Amino acid sequence: MTDQLELFNSNKSIRPDAVTKPCVKCNNVKPLTSFGSNWRRTDGSKSYMNVCSECTYASQRTVLKLKETTPPPPDNYCCPICNSSSEDLKNKIDTAYQAYNRGSWVLDHDHSSGKFRGWLCNKCNSALGWLQDDINYVRRALNYLENFENNS
Repeated sequence: MTDQLELFNSNKSIRPDAVTKPCVKCNNVKPLTSFGSNWRRTDGSKSYMNVCSECTYASQRTVLKLKETTPPPPDNYCCPICNSSSEDLKNKIDTAYQAYNRGSWVLDHDHSSGKFRGWLCNKCNSALGWLQDDINYVRRALNYLENFENNS
């Protein structure tokens, strides 16, 4: 390679000949056919999900069972994280969020135990997901924001 920019000439898989990969949830190495394909790269090759189909279906079954056995939140319910009401969420100006919003409340559950934790708005539930439900990440995020709170 003569120029570092050659690295960016095309999207290439790190392991283009791979026929297996590990599931990030169960940690088992499985054939690629055990993973859903979520998109194609610009070179035409498939990109596979990081969670195997078996773990994905198990998680979906858990959520469905929890939805069947857990009563919905009351009409005057507010998200315990952002304190938004259902009406607040419907009136949000953030059009990108409105397009993604699947309804006012999302069932939040512990991914390890499968137990119901509560009802959250979609945005707050997604935030917890991006922080991997890891309390240390949440604390570091809080510390980060507190350090810059008076800098505006």
